[in-house]
Amino acid sequence: MGADRRADVLVTDADGNHALAVVRSLGARGLRVAAAGSAWSAKALWSRYCRRRGLYPSPARSVRAFRAALDRMLETLRPAVLMPMDEQTIMALAPERAALEARVDALPLAAPDALRTAFDKRETVRLAALLDVPVPATVSIGDLGELDRVRSQLTYPVVIKPRTSKRWATPDAVVPTGPVEYCFRAGELPARYLAVHRRAPLPLIQEFVPGEGYGVSALCREGQVRALFAHRRLRMVRPTGSGSALRESVEAPPAMRDAACRLLEALKWHGVAMVEFKLDPRDGVARLMEINGRFWNSLPLAVAAGMDFPFLLYRLATEGDVPACFDYRVGVRSRWLVGDARSLVGALRGRPAGWSDRFPSRREAVRQFMTFRGPELHYDDLWRSDPLPFFADVADVLLRQVPRHVWRRRRAW
Repeated sequence: MGADRRADVLVTDADGNHALAVVRSLGARGLRVAAAGSAWSAKALWSRYCRRRGLYPSPARSVRAFRAALDRMLETLRPAVLMPMDEQTIMALAPERAALEARVDALPLAAPDALRTAFDKRETVRLAALLDVPVPATVSIGDLGELDRVRSQLTYPVVIKPRTSKRWATPDAVVPTGPVEYCFRAGELPARYLAVHRRAPLPLIQEFVPGEGYGVSALCREGQVRALFAHRRLRMVRPTGSGSALRESVEAPPAMRDAACRLLEALKWHGVAMVEFKLDPRDGVARLMEINGRFWNSLPLAVAAGMDFPFLLYRLATEGDVPACFDYRVGVRSRWLVGDARSLVGALRGRPAGWSDRFPSRREAVRQFMTFRGPELHYDDLWRSDPLPFFADVADVLLRQVPRHVWRRRRAW
């Protein structure tokens, strides 16, 4: 990166759909956007709207090396706004937050205590209980010896869920904690729990909640909600539960909107967040799943529906506030094509043993995947006017993710 250029915004974690949406949104408005990631195949690096690009070592390998590389980028680019996109990056930068805030005009993140509550699902559940926000029945144990006591008291199936999506594995590494595990019988609990405990110590045990997933996204100024958007998941990357491959904008269900606002106001949240719910068909109650305390992977839908969160956050960071914004188009759909291919593969493997919630048949999954057009259907990754990020995403799957998955499977054998 040359020393004669300045960026308006530096976006990290360039491999994510949310990073690509930020780069496209701000770049299309004429802002000078730089993006950085830990792999050459990170899709946002290949966008036509990305003015400058750089690589840093992954915080999963070395936080010190990551910080040093980012420091060099900041020195060269002198961005007005730094936008970290992922918990891993935010956690890696947390010890140096004061120094970072002195080097950029704005780092639009919530306060450290608020971030810790949002990132830790046990603390999120505690806050929800104080605010009378419904949550799944949750058990948190203090040591493995308590498993025998609790397993006969649970109603199955249950979900074994890491408390955080990322964690400090060593003083120099922040690593992913991996997916949830489902347990359908009491006899399976010790083995299932230990499988998660080995990568994410003392995970939560939660009641399994069936039904549709919803997200209520917001931009806040010190706890005041300045913009609000809602969507429901139509298809997930993992059919048993994960981020969405296809989703649709909806009017925010009143109970979810109220709960999300109360949570964010209690946290005095500053910046963006998405509050996730499931609408439980057993009693019609919206139950809180988690708070994503940063931009979310389905962000392209909000932008396509007219709620331009990236630009709103930029304005909040540079101007101090934005006018209230609650209008957007409902019925807009956004599809992550590469993620939808992963969803198809998961569906073709068939319904997992014991799975009781909805699961697509193989014929249904193929038919849905082959539907490429529809009214108000947009794509996260594949744009005719900006095609390279899609091909970078495909290359990343074929050349990095698939070989890594195969290597892990062979090591497990």
